[in-house]
Amino acid sequence: MRALSLRPAAVLLTLLLAGCGSQAPPEHVQGTAEAPISAADMLSYLEAQVDIARDKFTQLAEAIPEEAYDWRPMEGVRSFGEIFIHVAADNWYGGALMGIPTPDDIAVSGEGETVRSYQEQNLSKAETLTHLRRSFDYLSDALDQTRERLDTRAMLRTTELSYGDLWVRLITHMHEHLGQGIAYARANEVVPPWSR
Repeated sequence: MRALSLRPAAVLLTLLLAGCGSQAPPEHVQGTAEAPISAADMLSYLEAQVDIARDKFTQLAEAIPEEAYDWRPMEGVRSFGEIFIHVAADNWYGGALMGIPTPDDIAVSGEGETVRSYQEQNLSKAETLTHLRRSFDYLSDALDQTRERLDTRAMLRTTELSYGDLWVRLITHMHEHLGQGIAYARANEVVPPWSR
């Protein structure tokens, strides 16, 4: 399998995820100027990061009492429930940008307006969990379907980037909102289940 020159992306991913409690990639995934990261190694690392985010988001969404799903620390910021549905929306959107069709009952495409509409749903805790789980299943499938096309280009609004770059952005986005959810949980005296 050919090697990708993703060293800058791997360094960025390592730095961003370090703040979220994720481990740095194994040494063989970091690459060097002489031996760039192989596509297989980078994909294994990305898959592991999606799995970590899926597990923690699911645990956190389950741990938050339903009556707290509308809690927000101040006006103008997302509530618990809105964080979870926002992450689900971005999972659908990221795959759609890479040409992976969303399920028939998920009206998210590569158009930004569909993402906004999706996030305006008023869902119960159980419905939110279903959407979150399904979006991560879809995203894992999308990663599998794009593994041989990481150099393919996509448009993210007005920016053209590769699928590989898009994967790094998606995972960074997940961990950004995971941190937000953890802060909200702590403010509500809910201990994230994995840190008990």
